[in-house]
Amino acid sequence: MTFQKQFDTIVENHINSLTKDYLLVLQERFKNEGLAMMNDMLPQPLIAAMSAEAKYLLSENAKRRDITIKATGNTPRNFNVVSQDSIAENGKLIPSFFKSEVILNFLTFLNNDEPVHRIPYKPEEFIINNQQKTGDTHGWHWDDYTFALIWVIEAPNEGEGALVEYVPDTVWDKENPESGLKEVLENREIKSLYVPQDHCYFMKAGTTLHRVTPLKNDSRRTVVVFSYASQEDLAKNISHETMGEIYENSKDLVGV
Repeated sequence: MTFQKQFDTIVENHINSLTKDYLLVLQERFKNEGLAMMNDMLPQPLIAAMSAEAKYLLSENAKRRDITIKATGNTPRNFNVVSQDSIAENGKLIPSFFKSEVILNFLTFLNNDEPVHRIPYKPEEFIINNQQKTGDTHGWHWDDYTFALIWVIEAPNEGEGALVEYVPDTVWDKENPESGLKEVLENREIKSLYVPQDHCYFMKAGTTLHRVTPLKNDSRRTVVVFSYASQEDLAKNISHETMGEIYENSKDLVGV
């Protein structure tokens, strides 16, 4: 049996053990809010193993970014990053999670049984982000693709920053990003969510303006971000402005 098959079998058996009522609550929450958080999508030993892999990859491959992204309205990015190619080359569990048909089927269920697909753009398939300094933040933005699944590997204590703030059902105005961002923030309610360690959240990240608030002290927030596409995404010509600014010229990034 291949490693991928073993991974899928373990995940499928676990998901099948979750109660129908609980799964329907998650599905309804995602439908109504565009975001659903959970701590039991994977069995605990697999969560621990994926966490250990992410921490190892971060320790060996992280690069520092302190930049402002014009395409999202001049919002900041202050964090350490591990690129898709480094994870694909040196990781096993994280790539297997992304390749998993069982995971895709579960995300499709959460999306009211409307298909969720792997994205057709390798650099954005899966990445690791890490905030560890006071003030580190992942500023306001929309994602290129409709869906994101974010696994929180490390989290600060509640009250120490790194909250997920979000505004669902919004549109990224790429022609006028700064004024478009301002309009949303001034006219829409900003929701807030604390996501503990070993939890994940599935988000309609392409139509949800969101950010991770600055750390209030030198603590740590580490996440693995998986991106997924809708059927509509696959028919679009999607640009990748923010990924280009964060990851291009990677040879110039500072190792940490």
